[in-house]
Amino acid sequence: MRRNEALILFMTQVNQPIYQLQYLVPPGYPVVDASFDQEIVDMTAKIKCDGKFGKVPDSALSIMVTVMENGTSIEIKKRDRLVYINFCCFEALHFQSVFTLIEDFYTRYNLGIPKRPIVPTWIHSIPIAHDILRENEIILCQKMTVSFFWGIYAQHLRRSNAMN
Repeated sequence: MRRNEALILFMTQVNQPIYQLQYLVPPGYPVVDASFDQEIVDMTAKIKCDGKFGKVPDSALSIMVTVMENGTSIEIKKRDRLVYINFCCFEALHFQSVFTLIEDFYTRYNLGIPKRPIVPTWIHSIPIAHDILRENEIILCQKMTVSFFWGIYAQHLRRSNAMN
Protein backbone atom coordinates (compact mmCIF):
# COMPACT_ATOMS: atom_id res chain seq x y z
CA MET A 1 0.00 0.00 0.00
CA ARG A 2 1.43 3.38 -0.96
CA ARG A 3 1.76 6.36 1.38
CA ASN A 4 -1.37 8.11 0.04
CA GLU A 5 -3.79 5.33 0.93
CA ALA A 6 -4.70 3.02 3.77
CA LEU A 7 -6.75 -0.15 3.90
CA ILE A 8 -8.49 -0.46 7.25
CA LEU A 9 -10.16 -3.68 8.34
CA PHE A 10 -12.88 -3.70 10.97
CA MET A 11 -14.57 -6.65 12.65
CA THR A 12 -17.41 -6.08 15.10
CA GLN A 13 -17.36 -9.53 16.72
CA VAL A 14 -15.56 -12.84 16.40
CA ASN A 15 -17.01 -14.96 13.58
CA GLN A 16 -18.68 -11.93 12.01
CA PRO A 17 -17.82 -10.40 8.62
CA ILE A 18 -14.70 -8.29 8.34
CA TYR A 19 -15.52 -4.92 6.82
CA GLN A 20 -12.97 -3.12 4.68
CA LEU A 21 -12.44 0.59 4.24
CA GLN A 22 -9.99 2.07 1.79
CA TYR A 23 -8.93 5.63 2.72
CA LEU A 24 -7.45 7.62 -0.17
CA VAL A 25 -5.89 11.06 -0.45
CA PRO A 26 -4.17 12.81 -3.38
CA PRO A 27 -0.50 12.08 -4.08
CA GLY A 28 1.75 14.01 -1.71
CA TYR A 29 -0.82 14.15 1.10
CA PRO A 30 -0.03 11.49 3.69
CA VAL A 31 -2.67 9.36 5.34
CA VAL A 32 -1.85 9.66 8.98
CA ASP A 33 -3.05 7.07 11.50
CA ALA A 34 -6.72 6.93 10.58
CA SER A 35 -7.47 3.78 12.51
CA PHE A 36 -10.49 3.14 14.71
CA ASP A 37 -10.16 5.15 17.95
CA GLN A 38 -12.76 4.73 20.73
CA GLU A 39 -12.04 8.17 22.23
CA ILE A 40 -12.74 9.78 18.84
CA VAL A 41 -15.88 7.66 18.40
CA ASP A 42 -17.20 8.87 21.77
CA MET A 43 -16.39 12.49 20.92
CA THR A 44 -17.92 12.41 17.43
CA ALA A 45 -21.11 10.82 18.77
CA LYS A 46 -21.77 14.06 20.66
CA ILE A 47 -21.30 16.43 17.68
CA LYS A 48 -24.54 17.64 16.10
CA CYS A 49 -23.52 17.93 12.46
CA ASP A 50 -26.27 16.49 10.27
CA GLY A 51 -26.82 19.11 7.56
CA LYS A 52 -25.03 21.89 9.47
CA PHE A 53 -21.56 22.50 10.86
CA GLY A 54 -21.14 21.28 14.41
CA LYS A 55 -18.30 22.40 16.67
CA VAL A 56 -15.59 19.87 17.47
CA PRO A 57 -14.85 20.08 21.22
CA ASP A 58 -11.58 21.69 22.29
CA SER A 59 -10.53 22.68 18.77
CA ALA A 60 -10.96 25.31 16.07
CA LEU A 61 -12.62 22.69 13.86
CA SER A 62 -16.23 22.15 12.87
CA ILE A 63 -17.72 19.33 10.84
CA MET A 64 -20.81 18.74 8.70
CA VAL A 65 -22.04 15.34 7.53
CA THR A 66 -24.43 15.04 4.61
CA VAL A 67 -25.87 11.57 4.06
CA MET A 68 -27.20 10.96 0.56
CA GLU A 69 -28.70 7.96 -1.23
CA ASN A 70 -25.45 7.22 -3.07
CA GLY A 71 -22.91 8.10 -0.37
CA THR A 72 -21.92 10.65 2.22
CA SER A 73 -19.91 13.85 2.31
CA ILE A 74 -18.01 14.92 5.41
CA GLU A 75 -16.86 18.54 5.32
CA ILE A 76 -14.43 19.96 7.85
CA LYS A 77 -13.68 23.62 8.54
CA LYS A 78 -11.03 25.32 10.62
CA ARG A 79 -12.60 28.45 11.95
CA ASP A 80 -14.72 29.37 8.93
CA ARG A 81 -12.39 28.03 6.25
CA LEU A 82 -13.07 24.72 4.53
CA VAL A 83 -10.05 22.42 4.95
CA TYR A 84 -11.33 18.99 3.81
CA ILE A 85 -14.17 17.47 1.84
CA ASN A 86 -14.39 13.72 2.28
CA PHE A 87 -16.56 11.57 0.05
CA CYS A 88 -17.66 8.14 1.27
CA CYS A 89 -18.99 5.27 -0.80
CA PHE A 90 -20.69 2.28 0.82
CA GLU A 91 -21.32 -0.05 -2.10
CA ALA A 92 -20.17 -0.73 -5.66
CA LEU A 93 -23.59 0.23 -7.04
CA HIS A 94 -22.88 3.92 -6.33
CA PHE A 95 -19.18 3.94 -7.17
CA GLN A 96 -19.37 5.95 -10.40
CA SER A 97 -21.72 8.67 -9.14
CA VAL A 98 -19.50 9.34 -6.11
CA PHE A 99 -16.23 8.99 -8.02
CA THR A 100 -17.38 11.54 -10.62
CA LEU A 101 -17.59 14.14 -7.82
CA ILE A 102 -14.06 13.27 -6.74
CA GLU A 103 -12.73 13.66 -10.28
CA ASP A 104 -14.36 17.10 -10.47
CA PHE A 105 -12.71 18.22 -7.20
CA TYR A 106 -9.31 16.86 -8.27
CA THR A 107 -9.61 18.92 -11.46
CA ARG A 108 -10.84 22.04 -9.65
CA TYR A 109 -8.00 21.96 -7.08
CA ASN A 110 -5.31 20.68 -9.47
CA LEU A 111 -4.68 17.50 -7.47
CA GLY A 112 -3.83 15.22 -10.38
CA ILE A 113 -5.75 12.05 -11.18
CA PRO A 114 -7.58 10.34 -8.32
CA LYS A 115 -6.74 6.73 -7.56
CA ARG A 116 -9.63 4.35 -8.07
CA PRO A 117 -10.55 2.42 -4.92
CA ILE A 118 -10.18 -1.36 -5.01
CA VAL A 119 -12.92 -2.15 -2.46
CA PRO A 120 -16.57 -0.98 -2.57
CA THR A 121 -16.37 0.85 0.77
CA TRP A 122 -14.04 3.83 0.74
CA ILE A 123 -13.28 7.41 1.66
CA HIS A 124 -11.64 9.84 -0.73
CA SER A 125 -10.33 12.86 1.15
CA ILE A 126 -9.96 16.13 -0.76
CA PRO A 127 -7.64 18.65 0.95
CA ILE A 128 -8.86 22.20 0.32
CA ALA A 129 -6.82 24.30 2.78
CA HIS A 130 -4.67 21.52 4.24
CA ASP A 131 -1.77 23.93 4.75
CA ILE A 132 -3.49 25.78 7.62
CA LEU A 133 -3.79 22.64 9.74
CA ARG A 134 -1.31 21.53 12.38
CA GLU A 135 -0.27 17.87 12.35
CA ASN A 136 -2.52 17.02 15.31
CA GLU A 137 -5.48 18.63 13.51
CA ILE A 138 -4.80 16.55 10.38
CA ILE A 139 -4.82 13.40 12.51
CA LEU A 140 -8.04 14.51 14.22
CA CYS A 141 -9.71 15.28 10.86
CA GLN A 142 -8.84 11.88 9.49
CA LYS A 143 -9.86 10.00 12.63
CA MET A 144 -13.18 11.86 12.80
CA THR A 145 -13.81 11.06 9.15
CA VAL A 146 -13.18 7.35 9.79
CA SER A 147 -15.40 7.43 12.86
CA PHE A 148 -18.30 9.03 10.98
CA PHE A 149 -17.76 6.61 8.08
CA TRP A 150 -18.16 3.53 10.32
CA GLY A 151 -21.19 4.98 12.09
CA ILE A 152 -22.96 5.85 8.84
CA TYR A 153 -21.91 2.57 7.21
CA ALA A 154 -23.40 0.64 10.14
CA GLN A 155 -26.71 2.49 9.62
CA HIS A 156 -26.49 1.74 5.89
CA LEU A 157 -26.03 -1.98 6.60
CA ARG A 158 -28.97 -2.03 9.03
CA ARG A 159 -31.23 -0.35 6.44
CA SER A 160 -30.04 -2.71 3.69
CA ASN A 161 -30.61 -5.78 5.88
CA ALA A 162 -34.07 -4.53 6.91
CA MET A 163 -35.06 -4.30 3.23
CA ASN A 164 -33.98 -7.88 2.48
